[in-house]
Amino acid sequence: MISEDRFYSLSLFILFLYPTSLLSAQINPFLRPGSKTPSAPIVQQSRPLPPKPIPHNPNLEFRGYFKLKGTWHFAVFDKSINKGEWYMPGDEIGDGGHKINEFIVDKEVLILAGGLELALQESDKKSLPLPVSKMQSKPKPVPFKVPPPNPKPRR
Repeated sequence: MISEDRFYSLSLFILFLYPTSLLSAQINPFLRPGSKTPSAPIVQQSRPLPPKPIPHNPNLEFRGYFKLKGTWHFAVFDKSINKGEWYMPGDEIGDGGHKINEFIVDKEVLILAGGLELALQESDKKSLPLPVSKMQSKPKPVPFKVPPPNPKPRR
């Protein structure tokens, strides 16, 4: 049997001989010698969601402008709903997704909130035919017949 002093000295010798990482790690008897122990899983931090993009309506067309009493007015046509309206600077277009910020007269460009630019659409120089109905001749006037006067009753 081993005496107590020798047991303590032998255990201290083993502790100094082997690194502490090998002693503290759990050794899997089923692994091949020299294989690595599994590493700790990587923890990914969640990132904040990016801001929602500003809705962009590619169906908007800038069709005209004029200045009345020092205020600009702009014709913007929405092809998705087939409707055009006149707007002034600061007005919100359509569903409120865009607001008119600036108008560059030299380039004829309308700048909306979010940096969206609408250039004035060139005219295709076509005119649409007007619907014409077949003209009917004027109806003949119906003569108005005056009823004869009632004779006055006698007393």
